[in-house]
Amino acid sequence: ASKNYSAQVIDFLYNQDSEELSLELVTELIKYIDRTQGEGAILVFLPGWDKISTLNRMLTQEGLSERAGYLVIPLHSMLSTVSQKSVFNRPPRGVRKIVIATNIAETSITIDDVVYVVDCGR
Repeated sequence: ASKNYSAQVIDFLYNQDSEELSLELVTELIKYIDRTQGEGAILVFLPGWDKISTLNRMLTQEGLSERAGYLVIPLHSMLSTVSQKSVFNRPPRGVRKIVIATNIAETSITIDDVVYVVDCGR
């Protein structure tokens, strides 16, 4: 199994500090869900805009972009209303939607095509 994950992810799992959040681990989990599970949007809860924007960049660097069949949508109050409303649109068939939000979205909105939730517990 260690051949599928970077040394940093394996090290984090062995030495996990409950206060530390590994965005690389979150990225690997999203990729795992995408590889092994059926269709449906993935909703990721993170603690703040800095983590949301960093994970958004990391996913793009990992190849999870629109060209590759992914629609990554950051959701935060700092973004425009138009951007925020885009989370409710269903992507075209064959495109995996990944919404990255703070846990405030957990109780305030319902995204009807979300099937998988990654809650970082912050």
